[in-house]
Order: sequence, then structure tokens, then C-alpha cells
Amino acid sequence: MRTWAIHRDPSIWENPLEFDPERFLNSKWDYSGNDFNYFPFGFSRRICAGIAMAERMVMHSLATLVHSFDWKMPQGQKLDLSEKFGVVLKKKLPLVAIPTPRLSDPALYE
Repeated sequence: MRTWAIHRDPSIWENPLEFDPERFLNSKWDYSGNDFNYFPFGFSRRICAGIAMAERMVMHSLATLVHSFDWKMPQGQKLDLSEKFGVVLKKKLPLVAIPTPRLSDPALYE
């Protein structure tokens, strides 16, 4: 089955060649391999074995970073959200953020 072709099928996706991550926010498609219109992790016997762990680890890692640190921009800089196009969409300039620990006792981070 050609995943590339299915993910760009205009009968399923509106403007399939446009980069539009918002289309998945309230999507009826499930990425766990049950819908055969969208399956980035594969499906059936060949589905990614680590999908459940990956979902949990990404959430856990992000939650730990957000909970453990206060994040600030370097002094005098503003957040620049300009984009650069290529194989994938990314920020034109790298994001620089300075973390400062929230908790005073370093042992709490172990």
C-alpha cells in the first residue's frame, strides 16, 4: 500500500499538498492505524510497536520541562515565529530560550 499516495489523496484531504497541521486538531481520523486514510505509524501487523510508549514519553518529557523550569527569551529579544520552507517546515531562526529552575533544592530534580 502506498502511504505517500494515500496521504495526498484529494478525495480525502482538502488541499493535500499544502502544509496545514491544523487540519488534524479536530480530525475524525485516528493515527493509531485504525483508519485507512491516515496512518503515519503504519497499520495492522506492521504498525510501529513503540507508538504507545512514544506518545507517553513525549508527553512526559514535555510536561517535565514545562513543570521544572521557567522559560524566558534572552534579554532584549522578541519571539520570532517566521518560517523557513524545505523538506519540512521549520523556524527560520532557531528558538533560543533560557530555562531557570523552579525548585530551589536540586535533589528534587533527581
